[in-house]
Amino acid sequence: MSRMHHANMVTLAATLRSRSFRGLAVVTATMISTADARAASQPAGSTEAPVFAPMLADPTVLAGLVRDAHAAGGHAQGSLVAASASASALPEAATPQADTAETDTGVSAVQTAYGTADSLELEFALGPAFASDDTSIGQFGAGLHWFVADGISFGVFAEALYVDTNTSDAWGGGVGLLARWHFVRERDFSLFLEAGCGFALFSDDVPDGGTDHDFTPRAAIGATYAIADGVRVVGRAGWFHISNAQTGPSNPGLDSFAVTIGLSFTLGR
Repeated sequence: MSRMHHANMVTLAATLRSRSFRGLAVVTATMISTADARAASQPAGSTEAPVFAPMLADPTVLAGLVRDAHAAGGHAQGSLVAASASASALPEAATPQADTAETDTGVSAVQTAYGTADSLELEFALGPAFASDDTSIGQFGAGLHWFVADGISFGVFAEALYVDTNTSDAWGGGVGLLARWHFVRERDFSLFLEAGCGFALFSDDVPDGGTDHDFTPRAAIGATYAIADGVRVVGRAGWFHISNAQTGPSNPGLDSFAVTIGLSFTLGR
């Protein structure tokens, strides 16, 4: 019996303590008989509420029953008070609680998967990249990612680059677009694949013999791990390329293996 039903029954009992009702037993028996007939017609295992449940929830219907019973007269006061006392002894219905859990990091969070549609993330990351000709690259970037669907995000990024070649060094900066798919999504961690491309300008030709303007396609596999509410560590490893895509007199390319680590901050949802 819900709390509303219980409260209405107690109110009815209090009203009847000072009156006599000859027809109360008839009214009650009719309600129970109707409910039994309704229950008998339900499939096995059905949890449908008894037919008189709406009556108990509706004070107007209860008042009508009181008037009908009072018109008939009777002496059922003791029986009804006893029934009310029995109902009062029933345990209260459990109040639904949010499905929460304590994470290993002590963060209490709702049990929902990471990366839900329409959420936003701000991410900062840095790390090195190494090419086969002993060229090394340093990366630092920031990106904003929008989850267009659960687990799928599109983002924009800006990055600073430092390239150390065999003959010279160059600083650069660029912007780009990135798509990411979290193929494993849990409350505390996720695994993802990403691919994107940027465009960068450098202080010198990169690579040697190339141009000072280059495209920077990349692809990687990575993971995220929650360390606080809305805060995650993000790590990735993959391919990073620099070349001018045939926009200069020559187009030497630079392929490297890149590793970055950073933090992401959930801005919405």
